[in-house]
Amino acid sequence: MRKAIESIDDENPEIVVENIIKAQLIGTWHSQIGTESNLFKRSIEVVPSIGSDSFQLEGNELKEFMGAVSTQEKDRMELGRYTIQKDTPAFLDGNKFFQRHAIIVGGTGSGKSWTVANILEKAANLQSVNCIIFDLHGEYQPLEGLDNTATLKIAGPSDAEDNKNIVFLPYWLLSYEEMEALLLDRSDNNAPNQARALFDVVIKSKRSRLSSDDDKQKAILDNFTIDSPLPYDLNNVINQLDTLDKEMVEGSSSKGKQGPLHGKLTRFIQRLKSKQSDKRLNFLFSNEDTLQKYEWFNALVEKLMAFENDKPGSKIVDFSEVPSDILPLITGLVARLIFSVQQWTNQESRHPIALFCDEAHLYIPNDVKDSIDAKGLHTFNRMAKEGRKYGVSLVVSSQRPADVSKTVLSQCGNFVAMRLTNPDDQNVIKRLFPDSLGNFSELLPVLDIGECLIVGDACLLPSRIKITEPKIKPISATIDIWTEWSKKKDKNSLIQAVQSLRQQSKST
Repeated sequence: MRKAIESIDDENPEIVVENIIKAQLIGTWHSQIGTESNLFKRSIEVVPSIGSDSFQLEGNELKEFMGAVSTQEKDRMELGRYTIQKDTPAFLDGNKFFQRHAIIVGGTGSGKSWTVANILEKAANLQSVNCIIFDLHGEYQPLEGLDNTATLKIAGPSDAEDNKNIVFLPYWLLSYEEMEALLLDRSDNNAPNQARALFDVVIKSKRSRLSSDDDKQKAILDNFTIDSPLPYDLNNVINQLDTLDKEMVEGSSSKGKQGPLHGKLTRFIQRLKSKQSDKRLNFLFSNEDTLQKYEWFNALVEKLMAFENDKPGSKIVDFSEVPSDILPLITGLVARLIFSVQQWTNQESRHPIALFCDEAHLYIPNDVKDSIDAKGLHTFNRMAKEGRKYGVSLVVSSQRPADVSKTVLSQCGNFVAMRLTNPDDQNVIKRLFPDSLGNFSELLPVLDIGECLIVGDACLLPSRIKITEPKIKPISATIDIWTEWSKKKDKNSLIQAVQSLRQQSKST
């Protein structure tokens, strides 16, 4: 801040200009400590006296200082270059970045996808990397060209189970509360009766399935619950519900009287049959026999979480064909399965896993609108609070941090903040930044594309960094509209799009 001061002497007026800098003490730089040189420590060991001269680091001194900040990270993950010293690579502590959870935020076109791709590119080089990317638009598919990386897709209407890159999530994986959120209409006066009937019939169906295995599953039969991921026949459930809906019991007349649930399950059965026949929900209600096998769940878990024996450790899961109205439920289902497996793995055998949640505001919302949003959100909130104990890390990415769950944001210890122009989004990030950073967050709206502020446990100092361009770029680059308008295009592309829309598949 520059301030002009006029002297009091009227005969000889003089304008004195003073440059005032507000400084925040953040640590101590040592040129030498014992046998070690060029060290930076976050502790305040020396406090300058009032009136002391101050100096700006420039040239080799600045390069040496930034090098001290970077090279002290033990398990280093290079993310880019410092804006104030472009010759010096910026490293983060890879352990602390994932241990404390992280959030990557920035407006559309600011470089979030490149940042995620950059991190995945570095992680793919690790021998036993284990991470899952929730890809909502199929934009990370090109990254399957990285070593140790594969792409998976939640099944669409025309996909079959025999494709190894297709993921089915059969209905019997849903918890009871998730089934309720998907099928139950709480505005129906008979909703409590329908919920109880569903509970009883599903328990009965699971028990019947286990009992038919010639006592092979006796231990499970004695201890299973409504939420245990066990196959059961949905058609059998519908038939039992239909029987209850039409049941007649003994009464005073010869025809008897209506049973306690007579006519109260009709609308529920109709909704269930409607969901079952909806081709968009093929991944949930496919009738393929393979999906009903007891051992099939093992194959699903390995597809999502296995990393050893030459199996790819980085899995990009494409959710682009999941209907948007149930997206929070399905992403929450996948997250819950992963978290549950980690919980039930013996501690000595547990291998850490990271979940990259792209476009998190769509399924980890701050404003819950219905039970479907609530069920998915519950899982992510729990992972944010308890995941560290079980080796589960969250890396949340969003262009609208104001719309992301405050619980998840509050548990993130690392922030990669790119350009944000929306005042609400800026305020959310400013409140999460430490108070000691002063006006550091004021840079958010003026950051360049691909430039970010990094704050948190993974870096010694809050830093302004230019992200390195990834070798393989996601399909998220901003389209040069004027240039594209200048090119001659294939007119048949619209006809092909209409055909794809009708068949619910982009395959020709």
